[in-house]
Amino acid sequence: MPIRTQARRLVERTLSRNAKAVRTLMLAAGKNQSPVLPEIVQIESTNICNAKCVFCPRDDMERKQGIMEWDLYTKVVDECAALGITHVRMHNYGEALVDRGLVEKVRYAKQAGIREVGMISNGSLITDEVARGLVDAGMDAINISLDAAGKDVFESTRVGLKYDKVIAGIERLLHYRDASGKRRPKLILSFVRQNNSNEEQAFIEQWGKRADKIHITDLHNWAGTLNAESDVNYPCYRPWLTLTVLWDGRVSLCCADFDGREILGDLRTHSIVEVWNNDRFREVRRAHLDHGGPSICQSCDLPKKDSPLWVTKLL
Repeated sequence: MPIRTQARRLVERTLSRNAKAVRTLMLAAGKNQSPVLPEIVQIESTNICNAKCVFCPRDDMERKQGIMEWDLYTKVVDECAALGITHVRMHNYGEALVDRGLVEKVRYAKQAGIREVGMISNGSLITDEVARGLVDAGMDAINISLDAAGKDVFESTRVGLKYDKVIAGIERLLHYRDASGKRRPKLILSFVRQNNSNEEQAFIEQWGKRADKIHITDLHNWAGTLNAESDVNYPCYRPWLTLTVLWDGRVSLCCADFDGREILGDLRTHSIVEVWNNDRFREVRRAHLDHGGPSICQSCDLPKKDSPLWVTKLL
């Protein structure tokens, strides 16, 4: 193992073991106010979805469903561009391609100067027109959630979707991308572990040479919705480095706050700068450091998947 990698892991272990001290130091240093702008602005094009996956808590979502209006979307993107925010994601909680204006929204973001425009999709709505449009518009990365190596497992977990249709969508995307001579969008294929190691290995063998990246991850508990227990005690980077904008313009705590339980601002009436370190945002960050934050933070296991080195970005 390279010396640099060994050193990084040693620092990560040290920070993780001293989570309480890290929280205390962050509080003492006034880090309830983020000294940096968000690295990522996640724009929820829609919270509507055409699937009913067995591990997704959609049945617990009570907020209204809809698609972000063009004027609100361009306002958010224009602010990101003006602030020098370079990474925008076109999804949050829903299937982004349900929004038939998504391709044009991607095109607008790229023309506005956003360096990285990405999205997560279930891949079921990638028609020829959509595939060609995403390539032409300049989409930088698309993460398609497959979670299976074959039809039976896929359709039993991603209820409402057809395996053959999703695979055909991926093939279309690769075809138009290769025909364009571009290496964008980068294709990431995701697999969530669910006690199915044989399926995981078959997935890697099937797609390892075709996708730009294979992303293997464990199932998280959706901020306590699927499992109320969490032993996480290290601060989560999301309140300090990401901004999540719901389809109606409200700013929620993070991507795990799928129902918008913790609303920190509204971009229909305020700017990103005004919201980012407002009283409510600082209050939530302070609570997060002091006693684990709102209940949604206290029962969430997402920080276990992250490197604790993120705190160095606040220095």
